[in-house]
Amino acid sequence: MERSLELVRSPKLSPVGPRWYRYYAGFDPGFVADVCDALGIEEGGSVLDPWMGSGTTLGVAATRGVGVAGIDLNPAMVVVAKGRLLATDTLSSLEPLGTEILSTAGAAEYMGVDPLRHWLDTESAVWVRGLAQQIRRVLTTDETWPCDVDSLSSLASFYFVALFEAVTQALRAYGSRNPTWIKRATEYDGAVELSKTQLESAFSTAVKRLAVYLRSARNITPETHDAAVLSTGDSRKMPFAKGTFDTIVTSPPYLTRLDYVMGHAPELALLGYDGEEIRVLRDRMIGTPTRRDEDLAEGVLGTIAEQLLDRVRNHDSYAARSYYEPNFRQYFAGMAKSFSEIERVGKPGGSVLLVVQDSRFKDVHIDLAAALTSMGERRGWEVGPRKDFVNVRSMAQLNKNAHPLARSIKPVESAISFSLPRSTGGLG
Repeated sequence: MERSLELVRSPKLSPVGPRWYRYYAGFDPGFVADVCDALGIEEGGSVLDPWMGSGTTLGVAATRGVGVAGIDLNPAMVVVAKGRLLATDTLSSLEPLGTEILSTAGAAEYMGVDPLRHWLDTESAVWVRGLAQQIRRVLTTDETWPCDVDSLSSLASFYFVALFEAVTQALRAYGSRNPTWIKRATEYDGAVELSKTQLESAFSTAVKRLAVYLRSARNITPETHDAAVLSTGDSRKMPFAKGTFDTIVTSPPYLTRLDYVMGHAPELALLGYDGEEIRVLRDRMIGTPTRRDEDLAEGVLGTIAEQLLDRVRNHDSYAARSYYEPNFRQYFAGMAKSFSEIERVGKPGGSVLLVVQDSRFKDVHIDLAAALTSMGERRGWEVGPRKDFVNVRSMAQLNKNAHPLARSIKPVESAISFSLPRSTGGLG
C-alpha cells in the first residue's frame, strides 16, 4: 500500500452531506477516495465491486479514469449504480430531457395488478406507471415488465433513480424503524395519493437535485463511462474472466439478517417486480433472513467462523440450533464461495479491501472482521492493515426489542485488507 489505512476516514455516509441515493449501507465518497489513495488506484487500473449497492465505489473510481465493474443481485441497486455513472458530456442535457419526458408522459394501465398498488391508490399508480413507461419509451427499445435493467443505459437509469426518489419520498407512512424494511398494504389496497401535478413536481425536483450532485463530483470521461460494466450478478458466480481486476473494493452483506430487498420493494415494483419474483430474490441474497440450502465443501470457513457457529449452535436461547446457527452457516457458506470467486477474477497479487461490521447474537460477539480475515488466511491471502471505526447507526440501536447487551454496545465497522496469492492453486 502506498499509504496506511490510518489516514482513511470513516466509511459511513455523513447524514448532513450530499448523497446520491438513500442506502443504509452506503459509503462516504471521501472514504472511497482515501482507499483509492491507500491502495494506489490510479488511471489505467481496474476496480471491481461485487456488492456494488448504490455504486459509490465505482463512481469515485471512475472519476480517476479507472476501469470499473460491479454487480449486485438487487436489480433496483443496479439501476441506482448505473444512474450515477454518466459521462461529463451528458450532464448538461439532464434537465431539458427530463422536461421532455414529463411533457409527453401520460396515464398508463399496467398489464395485470400493478405492484405499485401495495402503496399507491389506483389513480396514483396509473400516473407513476405512465411516467416509468415514458422513460423507457424515450430512452429504450423494450417496454416489457419486469424491466431488463442490464439493458438500461446510464441515462435511462438516471431518470429511473429520479422517479424512485419522487415516489419513495411520498411513502413515509409505510416506513418503519428498520431502515431496510418498508411496510406494504395487502391485497393491493395502498392508500397514498400522488396526483399528476405532485408527481411531476417531485420528479422534476429529483432530476435537478441528482444533476447538481453529478455536476459537483469530478467528471467521468466518455471513455471511462463506455468501458464500465455494471449488471445484475451473484458474487458467488461472477460473469468475469479469470485474473481481470487489479483491485476489489467492496462492502459485503453484514451478518445482521438485514433484508435489503424488502427495503427497496417500491423501487422493485417500479421496475415491475412483485410476489414470487421478490421472494426468489430475497432467498438468493447472502445474509438474507430467509432460509435455503447452501452446499459447501468442508473446511473452508476458517477457524473463527467455525468456533462462532459452535457457540451459536450450543446457545441456550430459543431457535439457536434450529434457525440461527443454520442461518449464520448459510451466510459464511455464501461468503466462502464469494471469496473463491474474488480470488478467481482478481489478478495474482491484487488488492482486496472489505468493509464489514461486527454484531451480536444475544451475548455472543460476532467479530465478522476476524472471521473473514481467518477465511482469507485459510485461502492463502496475505493479510494487510485493518482499521476500525465506531458506528453509531445500527439495527440494535433502532430495535427496542434487541438484547440489552447488544443495545448498550455500539458496533464496530472495520476496513480489512488483503493481497491475493501470486500463484494459483488455492482452495478453489
